[in-house]
Amino acid sequence: MKKKANTKNGICLASIKTEKEISAIQAEISKSACIEQNIRYLNAVKDGTRFKIVYLLLRFEHLCVCDLANILDVSSPAISQHLRKLKDMDLVSMTRQKQTLFYSVKDREFANFFKAFNYETKK
Repeated sequence: MKKKANTKNGICLASIKTEKEISAIQAEISKSACIEQNIRYLNAVKDGTRFKIVYLLLRFEHLCVCDLANILDVSSPAISQHLRKLKDMDLVSMTRQKQTLFYSVKDREFANFFKAFNYETKK
């Protein structure tokens, strides 16, 4: 039911929610761990290069810095910085094989979240 509602953002002529319902919804989203986790994941890939890195790590399971740098045509130090941010967020892990570090997506929930928006990485 449409009604005229005065809000802190002005007058809304299309509101179908009461002030009580709006307060309840605001409380619900402020407490939602799922929403906070999704925001964390989106922040992790908001940079285009990091998005591509995650895409590649999911597609090829593990890659080294030099492979990522060559594929993305970005310097190795830049790739290392992006990987460090993802590692600091506990989303990727690294394994050493002799003197080479290989990176992979560590967090399965993050992988599933990413795949939900990017069908090409689904297997």
